Amino acid sequence: MGYFTRVFCATKNKPTIQSILDFVIANGIDVSSNLNGAELLTENWNHFELIYDKNRLPLLVELNGLENSDGLAEEELEEFLEFVGKPRFYELKKKKVAEHLKKTEYIICVQLPTNDIVDKGYDANGELMEFFEKNFSGMIQADREGFYDGPKLLLELE
Repeated sequence: MGYFTRVFCATKNKPTIQSILDFVIANGIDVSSNLNGAELLTENWNHFELIYDKNRLPLLVELNGLENSDGLAEEELEEFLEFVGKPRFYELKKKKVAEHLKKTEYIICVQLPTNDIVDKGYDANGELMEFFEKNFSGMIQADREGFYDGPKLLLELE
């Protein structure tokens, strides 16, 4: 069973896989991918494996864009909007999350193999999430936790 984290990105710009790897490596975590060559240099990717330890299962990274994911991104976005619910006038945190979700252009979804992961894997995921949050107008969501504003939990999901 996996654990999922997501970044809801509100920009149409997408990074190359190589730029993702470079960011994580620059932040002190040695990672690689199952892809190579031209596959690492295109912005038109939809999934890859982020390898942080050759003796552990990789993190599975998926990019689901609105209008080009066979409805998967739209369905997931709608589910999260339902989870958040319609914010009341005074529910500013809920309003912030809902407004961001409505601006989403694509969703980065990372599956962490909870039965075969060590701290370095969680750290690699954290750097990956931060990369999208800072550079691609992202908002982080973690299963069984909620939505984050930077390192701070903004809205808990039940």
